[in-house]
Amino acid sequence: MKTRLSAVLVLAGFVWLSGLAGLAQDKDKDKDKQEKDEVLTDTEKQIEAKACPAENTALDAKTDKSSHPTPDAPADKALVYVVRPTMMGNKIQTKLAVDGHWVGVNRGDNYFFFNLDPGTHYFCSQAENRSVLSMKVEAGKTYYLQQKITMGFMKARNKLVEVESAKGKEDVAKTHPSSFDTKGTTREASAEKK
Repeated sequence: MKTRLSAVLVLAGFVWLSGLAGLAQDKDKDKDKQEKDEVLTDTEKQIEAKACPAENTALDAKTDKSSHPTPDAPADKALVYVVRPTMMGNKIQTKLAVDGHWVGVNRGDNYFFFNLDPGTHYFCSQAENRSVLSMKVEAGKTYYLQQKITMGFMKARNKLVEVESAKGKEDVAKTHPSSFDTKGTTREASAEKK
């Protein structure tokens, strides 16, 4: 009798734990679906329209481990560093566009930089999703943007954020500069591979 009761309790415990695991998986699936189906706010849609190019140009990232340029901002322009200080999702390229034009691309442990005229600019970071922000820049100042990579259920996601100067300098110091070649639109690049 005790053996049978113990077996029933063990079986009931197993069923209960299986149910909890199923609920956790359902919750994870719902979270992944929510991330996939994220709805942009009206403001984000407006920024995306100004920041992201209409054509999805294929870019080929290259890492330069022989140099480490870190210029200062020119007096009449703002300097923007874009850094990706982690190897997570290393092979996933994160392109960056400003005001509708591609200006650079990173992979893991990369950075690049560019100058901008003073004023408000619109940024679009694209991996397997898009992340946008707007930022007002001033002449003679340096800004740091980070392309944060997180792993989703099936793919890497990116989030573009501004970071404080000290953190940005630290991240740039431990990464390598990147450059890129343009391969045409994604459609054209795919045709070249065939």
